[in-house]
Amino acid sequence: MNILVINGSPRGGKSNTLKLADAFIEGINKAGNHSVEIITVSQQTIEPCRGCFCCWEKTPGKCVIADDMGGILDRYSNADLIIWSFPLYYYGVPSKTKALIDRLLPTNLPDIIIRADGSAGHPPRYTAKDQRHILISTCGFFTVQNNYEALTAQFEIMSGGRLVKILCPEGELFRVPQLEGRTDEYLSYVVRAGEEYIKQGGFSEDTRKKLDEPLYPPGQFMEMANLSWEKGGAAQKVEDKAYRLLRQMSAVYKPHGEDKEITLEFYFTDLEKTYQLVLEKTKCAFRAENFPPCTLRIETTFEVWAAVSEGKLSGQDALFQHKYRVTGDFSALEFLERCFSGRKNAGKAGERGPGKRAMGLFILPWAAFWTAVPLSPDFGIYLALVLAAAVPVFSVIRKLTVYDAVSVLCVAVLSVLTITGFNLPILVTLSYGLFGLLWLTSIGTRIPLSAWYSSNKYGGEAAFNNPLFLLTNKIISIGWGGMYIISCTWVWAVMHSYYYQLAGLINMVCPLVMGICTAVFSKRFPAQYARKSK
Repeated sequence: MNILVINGSPRGGKSNTLKLADAFIEGINKAGNHSVEIITVSQQTIEPCRGCFCCWEKTPGKCVIADDMGGILDRYSNADLIIWSFPLYYYGVPSKTKALIDRLLPTNLPDIIIRADGSAGHPPRYTAKDQRHILISTCGFFTVQNNYEALTAQFEIMSGGRLVKILCPEGELFRVPQLEGRTDEYLSYVVRAGEEYIKQGGFSEDTRKKLDEPLYPPGQFMEMANLSWEKGGAAQKVEDKAYRLLRQMSAVYKPHGEDKEITLEFYFTDLEKTYQLVLEKTKCAFRAENFPPCTLRIETTFEVWAAVSEGKLSGQDALFQHKYRVTGDFSALEFLERCFSGRKNAGKAGERGPGKRAMGLFILPWAAFWTAVPLSPDFGIYLALVLAAAVPVFSVIRKLTVYDAVSVLCVAVLSVLTITGFNLPILVTLSYGLFGLLWLTSIGTRIPLSAWYSSNKYGGEAAFNNPLFLLTNKIISIGWGGMYIISCTWVWAVMHSYYYQLAGLINMVCPLVMGICTAVFSKRFPAQYARKSK
């Protein structure tokens, strides 16, 4: 199929509407490869129609104006499918696209005919193809009502009724990085629509319903849109850019749904302005005065926070670089990403479910070797081997890491050496040393050992992009690795004492203490780090 896309947006390749057209073509190509050509109207030389009718009388089917329209007419006439892509401009098409439409006159014959409904029109000059049309358009309102009627009526007539429409109000939201989670969701439905169109000539009822849904409720959208203008409209009295930014944040709030109230206070050091956002179960309240005690206070410059808000600067990187300072309940910081980011992977921290990594699987073979082998070598080595072999089975419900695999291998080798009669005290002592080395060598990689497992509580692999999270876990991994390396000394002593059979149980005390220290450190260190400023 020959597909011609007419990108009528004056923004050219930066068009919000073109994102929808690209998604639609992606869906079309899922159902088979097609020839697709895009004409960017803003880059073409297209003069207005002169109304000379030479294309009907002197040069039938050809326009006498020497510009780019001659080539466009040839491609237009040979296309099986025309995809019109442009934003709504004052209840119609952008002016240059209107000039292109006017210049389509040569594709019709001059004769006047009576249509089946009794109306008059000109018959098409080229009747060999059953050409179809897709109209894809966005606008800055929250509804198509009383906005698109004139435009869609024109295209229904132009296409002879062979028209399918995707009209997306709130189109300006496609340029807002903070909302990409919602806009990408909509684009996925446009991809589905393209695939369905090729297979069945139209959209399913469910897809049509998804395409017709507004991106955000009208009230929420209007507040975002009205505050986006620096001059004029509802924002004309809002000279304070920080005020406007925080109001916009409150408008895109995604309720946390919990039975608690979180008050985030923002102090813009360069503007000397303070505002609060109160995160309630179902709504977000903005405060410019009469501030109650806050849950969390953020101190930064407006430039930094605007860059973070627009997605130009990672909030995690900015915090790590001390570009903003945080005081109060550090754990409340998660609600910024969770409640105000429309980006993908901005889910609730600490979510559980299949596919999470489990440190218990990493430790299980070692724990069996440390406790069972000293007590009863004959039984213990087989128990350790069985548990080591069981670890891969859990990959069905849990993600495994390279450290899980290394653990299985190490414990298997140690068990085999025990079976062959290798010195037991040496093997048990060596096992603690190997375990400690796993922790210490991991700090030379981008993701330290503990981070693979603690990331479950911090949004999964998205936490690996957080430099403060990685620094915290590098320190934790150093602590655990150092503890197990040092453990070799007293393990060796215990294994040569009367209590050698209890070596594993005795050495459970240190990990318990270290676990408590780790829990305290992982909570306090990031909060202490966040309090610092440049």
